[in-house]
Amino acid sequence: MNSIFIIQLIVSFFVGGSFVAMLTFLAEKTTSRLSGIILSFPSTVVLGFFFLAWTQSPEEVARIVPATLIPMGITILFPVFYVYIARFGSLFIKQRLLHILFSFSISVSIWLLLALFVTEYKLSNLLYGIMGYLVLILIAYFFLRKPVTQQPQSHSYSVWQIIGRAVFIGFIIALVVYFGEFVNTFWGGVFAMFPAAFSSSLILIHWYHGPKNLLAIFKQIPLGSLSIVVYAIVVMFVFPVAGFIWGTLIALAASLITSALLSEFLRQTK
Repeated sequence: MNSIFIIQLIVSFFVGGSFVAMLTFLAEKTTSRLSGIILSFPSTVVLGFFFLAWTQSPEEVARIVPATLIPMGITILFPVFYVYIARFGSLFIKQRLLHILFSFSISVSIWLLLALFVTEYKLSNLLYGIMGYLVLILIAYFFLRKPVTQQPQSHSYSVWQIIGRAVFIGFIIALVVYFGEFVNTFWGGVFAMFPAAFSSSLILIHWYHGPKNLLAIFKQIPLGSLSIVVYAIVVMFVFPVAGFIWGTLIALAASLITSALLSEFLRQTK
C-alpha cells in the first residue's frame, strides 16, 4: 500500500463522512416531503466514483456504471427492508439497542445477498440496467407509499453522536476505495451503492423515535433516487471526455437540477 493511496483513503474517510453526515442531518430537519429527496442525493456515489476514478481511471469507472444501476435499485429497497424488519422485530424485541442491531444486520444481509446475486451476472448493458432499476424502485414505492400520520420531531445531537455518524459513513467510503484498489473496480462500484446515508439515518431515527416513525422520512426515497441515476449516467458519458474532476462537477450539476425539479414536482402535487 503506497503513501499516495493511504492519503486517498484518509481524504475519502474525512470528506465522505462529513459530507454524507451533513446531508442526513439536513434531511432530518426538513419536512417528510423533501427528506427523501435530500437523502437520495448521490452523496456516497459521488465520492465512491470520484475516488475509484482517482485510484483507477475515469474510463474504468465509466465502463462499470451500467452494472451498478441494478445494485442501486437494490439500495433503494434497503429502507423497505429496514422499516418492515424493524416493525416485525418490535413484536418480540423490547431492548432498543438489540432491536436496532437485529433490524440493521438483517437488512444489510439481504442487501448484500441480492447485490452478490445480481453482480454474478455483471450486466453491462445500460438498457437492462435502467429497466432493472425502474422495476426495483417501483417495488420500493409500493411498500413505502402508505400514508404518513406523523413526522419525527427534530432532535439535538451531541458532538459525539455527530462524530460517530461521520466516522461510520467515512468508513464505508474508504472501504469503496479499498475494494477498487485491492479487489477490482467492479466491486468498488458495487460498494459505492452501499446505503451508508440511509443506514445512519435509519439507525438514529429508530433510536430516538422508534420504528413507527421510520416511514415518514423515507417515503420519497424512490422518487428522489432518480437524481442518483442521472448522476451515474452522466458520469458514464462525461468521465472519459472531461476527466473525473470536471466530470464530477458536470454530473453533480445535472443531479442538482434533477433534485430541484423533483422538489418542485412534489410542491406542485402537494
